[in-house]
Amino acid sequence: MNVYATEEEQVEALKKWWKQNGKAVFGGVIIGVAVLYGGKMWFEQRNRHIEIASAEYEAMIQDLNQDKKNEAADRGAAILGQYADTAYGELAALAMAKIKVDENDLVAAKSHLQWALDNAKQEEIKRIARLRLARVLHAEGKHDEALQMLSIANAGKFAAAYDELKGDIYVAKGDVAQAKNHYDLALQSLELTSRARRYIEMKLDDLGQSTTQVKES
Repeated sequence: MNVYATEEEQVEALKKWWKQNGKAVFGGVIIGVAVLYGGKMWFEQRNRHIEIASAEYEAMIQDLNQDKKNEAADRGAAILGQYADTAYGELAALAMAKIKVDENDLVAAKSHLQWALDNAKQEEIKRIARLRLARVLHAEGKHDEALQMLSIANAGKFAAAYDELKGDIYVAKGDVAQAKNHYDLALQSLELTSRARRYIEMKLDDLGQSTTQVKES
């Protein structure tokens, strides 16, 4: 996959990739079982199960785009109840968490994000869930827990976002030196959009730090 500027674009890319390739991946994993045990009917049922999950998730996103949050939440709950064993369960959990954050129900948001983190099979989804969970913990004032959540060896495409959030957390903790360090690390990423880069530079300026300009590709 190419580099994406935002988490939402990455989620959208994962969704499209799974929609285009999910059947092939699924088929490759279990085709041997179907051949060995005569599971053609089971395979077809499973394939149908995934197709329904996909349709329900698409309807959920359409509801969200139309600001029908109650309907979207109902669909999300149904997906997690009936199709949690598909990739659409992971995506629905992220969407449900966003709905709960908008409702200021941070406890429920954390529950959905933790579920995504614990159950996602795609590493990018885990990284997004971890980042968003850390943001919620930060919003709750649980700064040390948020930092612990961000303490992973490889944040992948989200390294800059992880470092920016670490900077925000250290600002809240009153540790200006660490905050500057992580903002500087975030600025070293060539994957930042111009807007994101300016925003981080503003945060550094607020700390009295002259930013190091990083050549954008």
